[in-house]
Amino acid sequence: MTWRTTVFLLLTVLPAASFSQVAGVANDVNGGALEESEGRLEDEISGFNIDQTITRTGHDFARFMSEYRNFHYPDADYNLTVRERPSARWGNLIWITYNYKTVYRRFIRPGTNNIQELAEQAAVQIHEQVLQQKLREALEDNFDLGKDEI
Repeated sequence: MTWRTTVFLLLTVLPAASFSQVAGVANDVNGGALEESEGRLEDEISGFNIDQTITRTGHDFARFMSEYRNFHYPDADYNLTVRERPSARWGNLIWITYNYKTVYRRFIRPGTNNIQELAEQAAVQIHEQVLQQKLREALEDNFDLGKDEI
């Protein structure tokens, strides 16, 4: 948990709890005080792999990559989206995006047997690329520009 999350929780949950005790408001989940604070905590959850694939090959690739990523990088705090464009002739084009930017793209031919190996290699490459991109963003001097203007 980062220091920003801790400060956010201290500033939102503690005053709400003390106010409800003074005013006599119930603090249960149905009372609303805890529901609002939990809704805000959900915004801080990260590390998801969103599977938007169509075929079994795409689903297997996304599942193997998610399993590898969750086992080897359990504290990864970035979300990935796995997308697919299937073709009967050429195979499946699978691409993975991070912050609306493509970080991995590959064709998987029909009848490929080593999907798990390809997914594990992809997870390693993507993790390295995301870490490099985060480092670049941290060292960039863009105080006069918004994040979407770069």
